[in-house]
Amino acid sequence: MNDGFQIILMAIIGALIGGLTNMLAIRMLFRPYETKYLFGRRLPLTPGVIPRRREEASIKMGEIVTRHLLTPDAFIEKIKSRETQNFIMLFIDRQIETIESEKLTLRYFLERINEGLSDKVVKGFNAQLSDKVTAEGTRLYQQEIRNLVPADAMATLDGKIGTLQPQITQKIEEYINSEKGYQDLYTMTDEFVEHRGRLARSLKYLMSKETIVQNIQSELNKLIHHPKMTEIQVRIINDEYERIKKSRVDALISERDQQRLIDSVYDVLRERIDIEGILDYPIEDFNREMFESFKKRGKYQLRDNIIEYLGENTGRIVEKLQLAQVVKKQIDSFELSHIEDLVMEISSKEFRMITLLGFFLGGMIGIVQGLIVVFL
Repeated sequence: MNDGFQIILMAIIGALIGGLTNMLAIRMLFRPYETKYLFGRRLPLTPGVIPRRREEASIKMGEIVTRHLLTPDAFIEKIKSRETQNFIMLFIDRQIETIESEKLTLRYFLERINEGLSDKVVKGFNAQLSDKVTAEGTRLYQQEIRNLVPADAMATLDGKIGTLQPQITQKIEEYINSEKGYQDLYTMTDEFVEHRGRLARSLKYLMSKETIVQNIQSELNKLIHHPKMTEIQVRIINDEYERIKKSRVDALISERDQQRLIDSVYDVLRERIDIEGILDYPIEDFNREMFESFKKRGKYQLRDNIIEYLGENTGRIVEKLQLAQVVKKQIDSFELSHIEDLVMEISSKEFRMITLLGFFLGGMIGIVQGLIVVFL
């Protein structure tokens, strides 16, 4: 055989072996997709490298994405960038314009968050208001009166009690000496004389009823001014006053009246607060001056607060998102043929270069072998 032809033949054979081997190796990255069996035994190198290592590859890919690509620091840097600040500012401005032009209310935003949320807010608020009023009312009813009255007011009441006995005495004296008092005493005297037997009736023969009444008036006036009577009145007034101060409110008010009072307070508060009206009131009209201040300065503070909050909580947000698991799940959901198409599309040039390199190196090895065979 011609030496030159032999070298060329070996070069061609080597090139084919090198190129086809690389082509097969690239092909075996994906193929076959599943395990192949022959006579009940698994064939070597089945399935392909990527299908066999798919679980491990998806886990590693998720770790690479979260540890080196989509890291909290990367998010924070993006959040604090000028572009993000401008985007947030633009969003806030558009919301302000919409609130003004369409007279948006709190109910609108609550319904956008979740249909029926505004009704739940109203019911929840009224329920909380009722519970608070009931709890506070129950607490107050169980308190002693002296603990509910402010100290200044209690001191004023204590002072008033000291002047109560002379006032009572004066009122009694005025009544006794009044025309009405005289008539009442006369009526009682007449009933006593006429209905208390013979001895009582005999009194009218000794003195007139008018005289009897006048004597009674005189004695009563002496009695109410007697020091002993004054002392008794003062003691009774002070004892009763101390008893009332130490009494609990619920001991003086019936349960029915307590509940009616609680219901009345609740109705007044619900009417005054009017949560339904608040939800339906245009946001910009709550406080026009405050709204204008927000448009001029407050919106920038809101932007900074949003950025600061996102920056401080990005780590927890990323952790909660579990991006590694998301990436793994997405990769696991891909069809192997789709993954193969993606890889081939991205690396087609590189794979062609590897194949050509196989042909070139195989041909060079064939030439070297041919030269060795011919000359050695």
